Amino acid sequence: MKKNYPSLTLSHLQKLCRKGEIRINGKRTSATAPLIESDEIKLPPYIVEYEKTPDVIVKKDSRYTKQDIDDILKTIIYEDDEIIVLNKPAGLATQGGNGITKHIDSLINIALPQYNNNLRLTHRIDKETSGILVIAKNYDSALKMTTLFKERKVHKTYHAIVYGNFEDKKKEGIIDEPIIEQNAKVNDKGEKEAKYAFTSFKVLDEAFGLLSLVELKPKTGRMHQLRIHMAHRRHPIIGDFKYGNNNEFAELKNAFEIEIPRKLYLHAYTIEIEGKPLIKAEYPEHFKKICKYLNF
Repeated sequence: MKKNYPSLTLSHLQKLCRKGEIRINGKRTSATAPLIESDEIKLPPYIVEYEKTPDVIVKKDSRYTKQDIDDILKTIIYEDDEIIVLNKPAGLATQGGNGITKHIDSLINIALPQYNNNLRLTHRIDKETSGILVIAKNYDSALKMTTLFKERKVHKTYHAIVYGNFEDKKKEGIIDEPIIEQNAKVNDKGEKEAKYAFTSFKVLDEAFGLLSLVELKPKTGRMHQLRIHMAHRRHPIIGDFKYGNNNEFAELKNAFEIEIPRKLYLHAYTIEIEGKPLIKAEYPEHFKKICKYLNF
């Protein structure tokens, strides 16, 4: 096992055997069980993630500086035996992808080597979104968190600064417009299928007819759901140039006496996880700046 899955720790391997996730000829086994030719070893499907060789890991790690590690450690706002919660900065991706060289999925394991590369993301937030991100400390914790998310026993609240003010009768409500995701299935007519999406919103404050501070609670987890839903309501989030537009941002900059950073003003503010205290993430500096200027 160590030869074929070099980043799998011995303690984790032994635990998999104890839990019956690794079997020999259909039977439970131990980490020291002898093998003979033609024995059949059954492994859990996720085990492929441990195939990375140490050389590959070292090469990836070299992209991070000591400053990167220090900065990510400063974002830790909560920790217990099962999870670590970060206040993710805007602009840092949660996972790798095309053109992404630095991301939390690898950086957090480098910053906290005592967990033997076992730290795992339990959910994702957009690269440009700041705020709460939950990291599981091991496989069991990740499985528990995944189950809680599926059973809707995790409740997230976002705060956003959006364009415009709301009508008196529409300062609180539900947005349940379907969303077509990038990887959506195509039906018999060759059309991408839209998925049900549900968001509750509440206006917390408004200023000068220009901007509003809004609380958003997603009940589903579609890609860019909050950004799309606010744009559908004609109140796009500041700094959202995918679903909003540059003209709105330019007009806003001209109307203000302060410099407005060109960032997304969407922040994962709190999370409620069954069995744990309410966790709250402080606003990032670009968010605080506008709130202070408008006296939100």
